[in-house]
Amino acid sequence: MLNEKLEELFSKKEVSKTGKFLLALAISFFSLSLALSLVPLEWTEYFFATLSLFVLSFFGVHGEIVFGEPVLLMLSALSLPISISYLCTGLLEAAIIVSATISSFGISFKKRIFGALGGIVTLAVFNVARITASILIIIFAGLDVAAFSHDVLFRVFLFVTVAGYYYAWFAWAAKEK
Repeated sequence: MLNEKLEELFSKKEVSKTGKFLLALAISFFSLSLALSLVPLEWTEYFFATLSLFVLSFFGVHGEIVFGEPVLLMLSALSLPISISYLCTGLLEAAIIVSATISSFGISFKKRIFGALGGIVTLAVFNVARITASILIIIFAGLDVAAFSHDVLFRVFLFVTVAGYYYAWFAWAAKEK
């Protein structure tokens, strides 16, 4: 029984489908990354800084944004600015999600477009939550705890949002209707 499952999993058809997906994923990811590099990074950083500052205001944290590279958040609760850099934007994760959904050829084109757009929105929401949580940890727990939690939050965010979203989307999109 196990042997039959392995033969099915590694059949020429399945290996070919996987290869097609991975090739399309790589081409899509590099093409999308190139296209995104043409957009000034400061715009995306500013967008996430603005949303994060808005959410922080509900926690009584106020400040201002300094436009530049990187964009800086000058918060009343901290003496040093918070930098919003490329890794804070979620662009990498968005490129991965869009590339993975678009490269899922067994799914209808309409569902792939829906999946890509839904992934961008989902990542943006989770990204603002991650930035906000990191800043609140800095304010309430200090830099030592924040440095560790920032690294953990980044890795968890990367894996959970990308893998979790793709899994949920694919399970939904692959259902026969």
